Amino acid sequence: MNNIAEQVEKETRQENKENFIYLLGKGKELVNIFYSTLKTAFLYEPNNDAFLKQINPLMSIIEIIIRQEEELSLSTKDGYLFLNQARLRFDFESYVAIRFIMELFQKLKLYKFSLESGIDQEEMQNFIYILVQFDSNVDDPYTSLENKVYENNIKHLHLEKEIPSSESHQILLDKRKLAKKTFFKAISVVKETSQKAMSNKEINFVKVKRVVQSLVDQILQNEEIFLELSSLKNYDEYTYVHSANVCIYSLFMGLRLGLSKRELSELGVASLFHDIGKVKLPLELLNKPTSFNESEWVKMRKHPVIGVKNLLTSLKLEPSSIRAIMVSFEHHLNIDLTGYPQLKDNRELNLYSRIISIADAYDAMTSGRVYSKTPIPPDEALKRMFYSRDKMHDSVLLKFFINMLGVYPVGSLVLLSDGKMGLVIKNNPENLTSPQVKIIADPQGLKDSYQSVDLNKISQSSEEDVESCKIVKCLDPQKYNLDLSQFIL
Repeated sequence: MNNIAEQVEKETRQENKENFIYLLGKGKELVNIFYSTLKTAFLYEPNNDAFLKQINPLMSIIEIIIRQEEELSLSTKDGYLFLNQARLRFDFESYVAIRFIMELFQKLKLYKFSLESGIDQEEMQNFIYILVQFDSNVDDPYTSLENKVYENNIKHLHLEKEIPSSESHQILLDKRKLAKKTFFKAISVVKETSQKAMSNKEINFVKVKRVVQSLVDQILQNEEIFLELSSLKNYDEYTYVHSANVCIYSLFMGLRLGLSKRELSELGVASLFHDIGKVKLPLELLNKPTSFNESEWVKMRKHPVIGVKNLLTSLKLEPSSIRAIMVSFEHHLNIDLTGYPQLKDNRELNLYSRIISIADAYDAMTSGRVYSKTPIPPDEALKRMFYSRDKMHDSVLLKFFINMLGVYPVGSLVLLSDGKMGLVIKNNPENLTSPQVKIIADPQGLKDSYQSVDLNKISQSSEEDVESCKIVKCLDPQKYNLDLSQFIL
């Protein structure tokens, strides 16, 4: 009997494993098609051929999953998306789709929707257009959504409301702790590799790749905390922190551009190494508190070429190291090929160089170190970069970058029209001028506890409420002797 029981248990485990693998594959397919259908519905009416062409494969994958599993549910929990009981993985192909759907669930206060056998195209079509036309600014989004589903007679779809839990809060805290550990590990690796390059020793390339992969994996799970961490500029070892920040910004762009896992790894490594030529420059030059004179600028402009020499000495030649060498040479060349080092012939700048150039310029401008001794507010830095885009940066990539950070980037200290101070903690993609902020002070001074406010969900009860929720301008935390790390770390 024991042998029979063991065999049954073994077969059951194997079936569960096969079912899990099946759900992962079908889940990825479902999420991508569902996302594409939603985006199509934003552009076209229900009877448009483009929409009808898109909804057909969606209905096919729904029918296949229900036939196999007898149910189909999409739910979110603790920052993950689930198909039935299988947690879908954030991979590089479905990253944008999964993030979009999870943010949609969050706005609707929706925990789960389930589809039953018998759901037809008309019901699914009605549900999709309810989602894309939904006003999430209503007082009770979930109840409003539930009413619309009922009014449209969508009988084979069931909704479940999001239930806040202390467990979810603890998981979020654990994710933040892990993200901070990985961020500071990246800084440590940059410091270690810089010291080896300074001594002409071989760099541990495997270690660098490993920390880049950790950054990618965790950025996929929790973007906001990494944007917060990269917004902190008051570290002592700026040169190393700067490279880690540039790496994070570059990886964010790479993910949105749809780069593969291998390409993201190459981009991340190149961004960590982009300023490695500075290790051979005098510390008194790098840490000079005032502006450079012409002689000092001549020395500073040599660091891209010095970086190439450092990497040729310290790395074995392979695709990733060659990309890093190209970025080290090109990251201060402008899109019109001005900048430095000077070129004799025209060339097309490498994609990674164009991405890292944008991330490098933004972090340097907002940090107030080396090239600009006074920090520039994040919104002003983006404006300056935008106005000089045709000369300095790839205009298409710069638009990606600005849309990614928002009008008021995460980590910005802002003044609200009612006199309160807020720290931007998350952007609203559909309204970049109204992010989520953490209220840290009012006209009477700093607060002991912090309230998070979504400025996009402005009360419609009176014009006074509307006016009190507007951002007036970005503030310089140094002028108010504020250390923003106490609100982030």
